[in-house]
Amino acid sequence: MPNESFEELLKRDAQREKDGFKKKIRIRKILSGPDRVIAIPYVVEEKLIHGDFEPTGEHGIDQAGHGEGEVGDIISEIPLSESGEDGDGDEEIEDGEPEAGEGEGEHGIETGAYQLGKELSEELKLPDLKDKGKKVPTDEYVYDLTDRHKGSGQFLDKKATLVSVVKSNVALGRIDKDNIDTTKLIVGPQDKIYRVLSKERVWKSQAIVFFLRDYSGSMQGDPTKAILSQHLMIYSWLLFQYKHLVIPRFFVHDVEAEEVSVEAYFTKATNGGTFIPSVYQEVNRIVEKENLARDYNIYVFQGTDGDDGDDGEKAVPEIEKILSYVNRMGVSVLRNPRHLELKQESLFELYIKEGSFTDRKDVFRMHIMSDSNVTDEKNKQAVKALVAED
Repeated sequence: MPNESFEELLKRDAQREKDGFKKKIRIRKILSGPDRVIAIPYVVEEKLIHGDFEPTGEHGIDQAGHGEGEVGDIISEIPLSESGEDGDGDEEIEDGEPEAGEGEGEHGIETGAYQLGKELSEELKLPDLKDKGKKVPTDEYVYDLTDRHKGSGQFLDKKATLVSVVKSNVALGRIDKDNIDTTKLIVGPQDKIYRVLSKERVWKSQAIVFFLRDYSGSMQGDPTKAILSQHLMIYSWLLFQYKHLVIPRFFVHDVEAEEVSVEAYFTKATNGGTFIPSVYQEVNRIVEKENLARDYNIYVFQGTDGDDGDDGEKAVPEIEKILSYVNRMGVSVLRNPRHLELKQESLFELYIKEGSFTDRKDVFRMHIMSDSNVTDEKNKQAVKALVAED
């Protein structure tokens, strides 16, 4: 039905699944700029195959020159994952949990991301955006009595009218400054100033959200899945809730930090040792170089297992710098089995406690969880702990 909204189509597709049929609607989102996403829905129809079908070519592709079809027709697809296993490209990924390196499965992620973003927008609320120097026009409008018009209008502006009357009578020589008689003042039609209802575009302050991901070797597997799932939830919610008012920027680090694209952030494989201060230093460098703290509301969301090559000597001062300008810094710590078995805190947790950052809940939040048995509900609770108001 061409007049159905995007949300109605998704709702109807969800009903199809409840009725025992496969979902048809897939969503592909295209980043057309740092703060704009175009969502493109498309429909996947079932393929009916009669008789026996045995793919003879490599990767399940029939040999060229056999069967029906024109040149250029797509007869099969190869998953983008390196292993090539578990390879149905249209497989649904439950609740938007991506694995590093997954390819065509992103269609399932994006569908979940839109729905999850809508759901989280109703449940969670970031701290109010502060009024900063740089503002951008939005698609929102308000109607206000802001324009002025002489002679006619909806609301008489008494102060502006009085000023106009005095000016006119001064020009006519009808005012004696030593003996002012208001009963002798002449009020002409053009002296009456009215306020007129006008349509005004709303301008709002912008926000920048830094996503920081520890991709060292110890983050392989479940810790990375959990962090990516949580950050995807936050990212999806921000895209849905704030649209172009929020600019996301993505950073990964092992012993060194780098800014990467959103695609690289959600697919880059784990590697190397860990030096957490490197990513703090990079964020602080960029904020200072680009003078972001003056014009933007800034949020920082970090994911790590807490292992670090630093004992806090370099990290603590960098965190202090970050907390001097952010609206919120939220860190999700996925404790690995070694810490759980020894019932000990990670180095990161120790120097966070030593710096008394957990006492500053207005700007700093830390959520600790195990990297085993991570569920979507646990990830939602982590997101809520990091971003929701008390």
